[in-house]
Amino acid sequence: MLTRMRLSAPVTLLKALRPRWWVVCGLLLILDMLWVFTKFPEASHDRVFSVESLPVSGAPVLILGAGVMRDREPTQVLQSRLDTGLDLFRRGKGSWFLVSGDNRAANYNEPQAMRRWLLKRGVPPERVISDFAGRRTYDSLKRAQAVFGVHKVIIVTSDFHLARALYLARHLGLDAYGVPASTEIMTLRQRIGLWSREYVARHLAAWDVWFPPSTMLGPREPTPDDHAGTAPLSSAWSAR
Repeated sequence: MLTRMRLSAPVTLLKALRPRWWVVCGLLLILDMLWVFTKFPEASHDRVFSVESLPVSGAPVLILGAGVMRDREPTQVLQSRLDTGLDLFRRGKGSWFLVSGDNRAANYNEPQAMRRWLLKRGVPPERVISDFAGRRTYDSLKRAQAVFGVHKVIIVTSDFHLARALYLARHLGLDAYGVPASTEIMTLRQRIGLWSREYVARHLAAWDVWFPPSTMLGPREPTPDDHAGTAPLSSAWSAR
């Protein structure tokens, strides 16, 4: 009888504490969400501009990839980013484009799709430079700095993604300004999915800052800034 009472006591205690553990977990989740969705925007709020309010700086426009469809055309999210970047370029607020995205498979090429989209709309070929190894936001920013020699940049990406991109850019030492591309055209369900993914991605961004990942770099690549005031870029480079 005594043994049975000793065994049942811990079980009873666990049952009593179980609801409290759910409360604790819920509070921790709320605190974590507050940290994620306030820390990142606060860290870069003075670096975010609309297309109209962004000062003319002559900096390149970095457009971050966001998927390509089966017909190799940009997704709806990526088209919004391209539209925003093109608007900046036409207003004279960006000097050239660095289109950075994933090209890990032969049949999937985000930079090529972005470049083709911009050229169809009249952007000179020598003003669009492609980065084919921008698999992650961190990679795109690190390569912009180390491979393409960019130190001042206008980041164009979706509204939900911009705070994270600017957070990483600041920690990499880039003088970066951001212009958000709207996702209002997306359905509520789609936007919930995007923000849910972003919630996880911001934790990974913090991890990348604390423990910088290995990024595939390479030799210095030429850009229009290297040719400012000289002859146009070579035809070989323009054809990329």
